[in-house]
Amino acid sequence: MKVLFAVKNDAGLDSELDERFGRAGYFLIYDTEAGKILSIEENKARNEGHGVGLKTSAYVVEKGCAAAVGAQAGPKAADILRQAGVKMIVENKGTVKEMLEKHRSGLAA
Repeated sequence: MKVLFAVKNDAGLDSELDERFGRAGYFLIYDTEAGKILSIEENKARNEGHGVGLKTSAYVVEKGCAAAVGAQAGPKAADILRQAGVKMIVENKGTVKEMLEKHRSGLAA
């Protein structure tokens, strides 16, 4: 299962979750089946005026992620995720590694 994490920094599994979903600094995509990071990309839309949450949700779906971990998405962004069948796990504190441990059963493939 591919899982997107909205994170502050590019520090691999030690990347810290961001307090924002659409305006997170980076997006880390982790494959729970392979047990490895697939990508870490800077969020190029984070400083745009509006619609950032919608763009982030579209990005999650485009990348084929089955789950997203981050701060609460806005209502329109959450609707996109829900309609695409993406599980949203609301967390905005801790590291990717900690969230993988904490939500191991919920992120099982």
